[in-house]
Amino acid sequence: MEELYTCLGYILIAILLYLILKTIINKRHGNKEGFMGLFKDTKEDSKTEVENETVTKLEENIKNLQDATDKSNKQLDLGKTRKQWEEMIVAMEDRINSVSLQSVSSLADMIKDDPDNSKLVTIMDKLNTFTKYRDTLKENMKYLDGLK
Repeated sequence: MEELYTCLGYILIAILLYLILKTIINKRHGNKEGFMGLFKDTKEDSKTEVENETVTKLEENIKNLQDATDKSNKQLDLGKTRKQWEEMIVAMEDRINSVSLQSVSSLADMIKDDPDNSKLVTIMDKLNTFTKYRDTLKENMKYLDGLK
């Protein structure tokens, strides 16, 4: 019986040595650490599966975005009200330009009286926000022009 245990011990040691050497050799070849599946092909299959899942999610998100955009465009009824939207954009741009121009004289007086006045920064920030929004309006006009 003692010989059986000795034999099993040698087999166990041989298996452990084999696994240790296999691990060392695999690390030289740059294999990733961790469980990669039971079979060699499992690694590639799981990678392909993840890629397919990612593509499916992306396609689903694209479809959802397109559907939401189409729904919004239908609610806006751009086919019938396109001219009014374009006129609204032009009117907003003109109003922003007018407000900016009107503020020039007031700002000049404020800067002359007290260049460190905190209201100056607030007013200029608002004017800069209007200017950025005017750029958005230009993009909106391009979007309208691009619709069928």
